[in-house]
Formats: sequence, C-alpha cells, structure tokens
Amino acid sequence: MSASELGVTSWMRTSGADTRTAGERLVHVAAGLDEIEQTLRRTLGSAASALGWEGEITERAAEAAEPGAGLVRRLSEACQAGGRALQELADVLSWRGPALDELVRQHAGLRAGDFTMEVPDDHGGEVTVTDHAAYRETRERLEQRIFAHRDPLTEADRRCRDALARVEDDIAALVPPGTSPGFLRSLVPSEVWGHFSEVGVTDTPEEAAIAEQLGEDLTATELRELLRDLPVERVQNFLARHPVALAILADSYLPRDPSDPTLSGLWDVIGVISDEGQVLEPGNIARIRDFWNDLDPQEQLRMRLFYPALIGNLDGIPVEHRAAANRLLVRSALDQELARLTVLEQMPDNATSLQQLKDGLPGTGLQRFVTGRILEGLTSDSAQGLLTDLRLRDQELERSRSRIELYTGLLTPVPSLRAGAVTDPTGTLLGADERAVLLFDPRGDGRFAEWHGALEASNVGIFVPGTTTDLASIAGYARRMQLLAKGDTATVTWMGIDLPDAVVADATQTRYSAEGGAALLRFVEGLDLTDRTVTAVGHSAGGGIVGYADVLGMRVDRTFLIAPSGSALGIQSPLPWPLDPWGAEPLTPREYPGEDWLGEQREVDRYTMTAPGDSIVVAQKSEDVRFWVGIPDDWGHGLDPNTHPQFIRLETGRFTGGDRAGQRLEGFDAHSWVVQEDTDAWTNIVGVIEGGEVLPFMETRTWWGQHRNVYDDEDYAGTDPVPLDSLPGGTP
Repeated sequence: MSASELGVTSWMRTSGADTRTAGERLVHVAAGLDEIEQTLRRTLGSAASALGWEGEITERAAEAAEPGAGLVRRLSEACQAGGRALQELADVLSWRGPALDELVRQHAGLRAGDFTMEVPDDHGGEVTVTDHAAYRETRERLEQRIFAHRDPLTEADRRCRDALARVEDDIAALVPPGTSPGFLRSLVPSEVWGHFSEVGVTDTPEEAAIAEQLGEDLTATELRELLRDLPVERVQNFLARHPVALAILADSYLPRDPSDPTLSGLWDVIGVISDEGQVLEPGNIARIRDFWNDLDPQEQLRMRLFYPALIGNLDGIPVEHRAAANRLLVRSALDQELARLTVLEQMPDNATSLQQLKDGLPGTGLQRFVTGRILEGLTSDSAQGLLTDLRLRDQELERSRSRIELYTGLLTPVPSLRAGAVTDPTGTLLGADERAVLLFDPRGDGRFAEWHGALEASNVGIFVPGTTTDLASIAGYARRMQLLAKGDTATVTWMGIDLPDAVVADATQTRYSAEGGAALLRFVEGLDLTDRTVTAVGHSAGGGIVGYADVLGMRVDRTFLIAPSGSALGIQSPLPWPLDPWGAEPLTPREYPGEDWLGEQREVDRYTMTAPGDSIVVAQKSEDVRFWVGIPDDWGHGLDPNTHPQFIRLETGRFTGGDRAGQRLEGFDAHSWVVQEDTDAWTNIVGVIEGGEVLPFMETRTWWGQHRNVYDDEDYAGTDPVPLDSLPGGTP
C-alpha cells in the first residue's frame, strides 16, 4: 500500500520549515505595516501643524488620514492572522512530519518474506515458511501509528486553510466599492501576494481572468468549461473565494454534458431520475455505488466540485462523499439566503400588506367587512400549518432567519462529533467536527437528511418527521436525533420529500405516504446498511411514509410509527358494494409482505404508539370511515396500526421531567409531546432504536366489558420497562 493509499501526502512528511518561514514573513510584513500606519498618522499630523492648521480644519485632516491608516491596519491584522495560522501548522509538522516520514518508509519496506517461522514437515524435520499472521500484525500496527500522525496533521491543515480563507476575506474587504481588482493587488507586498496565490488564498492570473467572466448570464456548463484546465485543488479554493461561481454550480441540479465522460458514464447507471434528482429504480443504486468506487480520488473530488447538487443528493454515493458535496451546497445556500433576507426586510410587513389587500377588496359595507375578517383569519399565526400554507412577509422573514440559523449551524464545527476525520488522498472528506449532511435541496420547502454519530455504528435509527416540517423547522428534529447518537448507535434525520404544508389542505392526501415511502426505500438502499441493525421511525405523516416503505419491502429490522397518520396498509381500499365491485382488491395489501423489494425473505418487528386524545386518530381511522361513508380515493393513509395484528403497541405515558413532570401525555398537544425528550414516549423511541427497554401498552378490562388503559388511573405509579426482545414478535 503506497503513501497516497494511506492518505499521506508529500507535505505531511516534511518538517514544516518552509511553512514556518512563510508564516514568519507574514508576521514580519504585519509588523512593517504597523510602522507604516503610525508613520502615516504622524506625517499627516505634522503636516497639518506645519501649515498652521488649527481647530476644525485639523480635525478634517485627521479624518482624511483615517481611511488610509485604517486600510493599512486591517491589512496588518490579516497578515498577522495568516502568519499565526501557518506557524501553528508548522509547529505540528515539526515533529509529526519527520515521524510520519519514517513510519511510511518502514511501511513501504515491509515484505512478507521477512517474517518466517519453522514448522514441522511430513518427514519429521522442519521447514521455514512465511508467518503471514506476524506480517499482518506488524503492518496493521504500523498503519495505526501512521494514522495517529496523519489525522492530526489533516485537522491542523484544515484549520490553517480556514484561517487563511478568513484572511482572504479580510483583504478582499479592503477594496473600496467601485475600485478595480488591481487595487487589492497594489496594497499587498509582492512576496506576500505570491505566497497567497501559491496556497490558493488569492487568484492566479488565469483564475482572475475566469473571475472576470462570472455573472448571472454564465451557465454552469460554461463555467465548468472555464475551470476544466485548472488543477482540481485550485478549483476547490477558487469556489471558496468566489460565491457566485459556487452558486452557479450549486444551482445545477441535473447536469448534462456529453463532453464529460465521467458524468456521461454516471448517467448511464443512474437511469431514470426525478426532477428532484432521485433515482427512480432502486436496482440501479448498487450500480451507482460500484461506479463511484471505481473512480480514483482525484476524479471523485472533481465530480463533487463540478456537480455538487447531483453527487450530494444521489442515492448510492457513499456517506462521506455526499457530506463533502453537500457542505458546498450549504455554504452556497447560506450566501443566497442572506441576500434573500435583505430583500425580505425591505418589503412591507404583514399589517401593511393586509391593509393593502383590504383596501383593494371589492364591494362595500358588510361584504368588505366579512371578506376582511376572512383575510385576517387566513393570515393569522394560528392558521399557518393547520388550514393552509398562505404566508405573507412576516412568516417568510421568520422562515428565512430559521434557515440561516440552520445553515450556519451545519457549517459550524462541533467538537467530538466522531472519533476521527474521514480522509482520502485528496484531503479531508468529513472532519471529526463536521456535520454529515446526506441530502440538501433548499428549493421550495426543501429536502434534507443528516447522519448523526459514528459512520461505522452497527445500530442505525432513521427518523422521518411529519406535517409542516421544512428546512426552517427541521433543526429541532436533528437536535433530538443527535442526542440519540452515541456509542455504537447512529441516527439519521430524513426529510426526503416536500412534506405536507398544512393539516387540512395537504396532509390528508395519500400521495405523501406513497411518494415518501418510495423515496425512503431508495434512501435506505443508498446507505448500504444490510450489515447493520436498522430501525425506521416515523412521526405523524412520517409514520405513513415509513409504513408505505414497509409495504414496498424496505430492508430494515424494525419500524416504529409514532402518532402516525396511518399504517399505509389498505390505502385506497374499495368502497362498499354496490359503489365498487364486490371483492375488488385494494391498491395496497392489508398485511405487510414477508419479502423485501428484491423478493428475499425478511423479518421486521413493528411498533407503534399514539397518545390518548391525539386528533391524529381521525386519520388513523380513515379506512374505516371510507368503508362506511366513502371519502376520496386520494385521501387517507391506511389501516389503523394501533389495532393491527402486525404491530406491538407501546405506551406514551407521562412527562418524566420539567414543569409537567408526572402529567400524562394526552390531548391535542400530545401529538408533538410524544417526540420530546422528557417523556415516557421518548424513552420508548430510545429503547426501540437501541434495542433496549420499552414501556408496553397495557389495558385492564372492567366488569362491564370495557377496556381501559392503566394510565387512566391518575394514581397509577407507572409501568416498569421491559426488554424489547421480551415482547411478542411483531412479524407475521
């Protein structure tokens, strides 16, 4: 195995002397700039005194001096910060570099033939053979020592590059609006500029020429053609320096370019794809994975940079590569959302817009009065998400700020997210402190998925949220899933479709379960988790999605439907005769199949829970209502899981902490309470995902034949948790 295959690049094996020299030069330049600033202030002050200026005219002279002195001071601070970053990297290199170089040399010199042992032969003597076990042990021990130096160097290099990128931003800010690009070049000493250009902090002349062509009329295909002759590492830094270039590539969702053979080859294995970039044939996902793994790391990096929206959201691309591509998309989305926020802040607020609508209403008297009240009701906060998704400026402003908070959080390092960075010969794919976004599409309400915890965890829970969830509100779910990701358990927050915007207007429609279930099945296949224990969890509308994926044969070990819209079984079942032919088959079966989507046998344990008084029971009973009174074919999400024999019902119980400690989860608000951390319901979520202990649903039968839940008794102390595997199997 070569050094590059070990993820060790040539700079890692140096002592860092050149890096330290570059840092010292920048610090020296900063010191010189400090002197220039002081000289500038003294010179202007002396000149004013020599001319006999006094009072206000002297103050104006000082004001005139301030912009120039301020520019010099900011340039000094930028050079000082860049110099310190380079020196810190040199400090790490000074001892890790030589040590790593020696270890790589030892690794390259390993030969299996050097490890021998004597074994008896068939004639009573001994023969010398290769001791392969000793060879493997020595090699693995060397590789562990190599990684122990490589990973800290990778992290130090990333920190240095981040610092230098911030320096570049500071320097760019020195350019007054309306000045030529050459103004910045004239401010910086030649040796400093040369170093910045060399490490990718500033543009080379070729890159500067490309930057001049950036504009809203430049297409993604044209930009890729301009970038094609640049080394791929330079492309990465170019995009970091030029948000417009990154935005052009990030907004190219379904790129086609016959001149790019790798892209064309990828399309050949993708097959049919949706407008959102989702592979429609799950059988092609394994082919996508194989195609990607056959590419060399440099080509994988080029594909992530040139086609981030395709690679970041494509089922079958490995987790760490999707995360690297989506980091670019998040950064671009943050830049664009900040610009959008500026526009929203300049628009009239709701009260003004509402008054403008009222002023334009037709009619007079009572008609205008009633219509005005209707408008007020539709635009009120209480109507948002329940009746309709009509939003004016104030709601959009709030959503924009929430998105900005999410995007900023996704780009902010979080210490100890995972044990180490994921690297390849091109550098870091996913830092140990970087969030792993597996799906990111900010169009409309958005699509999103994030992996929480160790990538190699053997226990994985995939959580699907419900109605009204979008990019402006997904952060709360992601935070809860991060709490669950610990030890050998990882979790995934998945919002792979545009979820219903409003309960009445949207959430009743069957298509959300059907489209979402198919998308979830493909997403799970793309993660390649067949050797893990996988639990799919769905809340509210997410429950119908998980249920439909189960109908289609999703390959998981457990499903857990929490206050679900339905089980997705029996969707669009026939109306009673004579409205439908007697015995007509429903669109979906009334029991989950015992085979997966490939036709192979599977065993799935299924769990559900719904708090008493949760209005979601209306949706859960939709198939019963359909049979007796008839409802539209595209309404409803299947049979009630609470009474279905393939489900084990769990208890929602009470609050376990906070101001409501001891209060039972019941009523309208319990629909959201069941996914809060300080509840018995949360205990069950953790127990099902981890395969630990849960609270079973228990009923008692009164003497007149009615069934009552044990928690109906306020004095009931609470059910003791039991091991999940002690419950009767949920499979048929």
